Amino acid sequence: MQPINPMNAHAYPVRTLEPRRQVIDKNTPLYKACQDFEALFVKQMLDVMRQTVHKEDDMLGGGLSQDVFEGMLYDEYAKKMTQTAGFGLAETLYRQVSSK
Repeated sequence: MQPINPMNAHAYPVRTLEPRRQVIDKNTPLYKACQDFEALFVKQMLDVMRQTVHKEDDMLGGGLSQDVFEGMLYDEYAKKMTQTAGFGLAETLYRQVSSK
């Protein structure tokens, strides 16, 4: 039997310590649903943040129409943030759900 040469690259296959990550197909309905969930989560955070702003200091002075407009505006903010900010919640949720 021939002794193993530690300098021989073929004798010891290189293994990385990083786990293999699942490839994410961002065009699937499951990923879209995960993105929608992340947008909902971000929207909830933005709504809590919005509650800290004093409306009487606002130029528009508050009111129902401003609340409706801001609600729709923050919905769009949440969707854009989910697509561009890279929070990673949608990817993590997708990996978790699709692995089962």
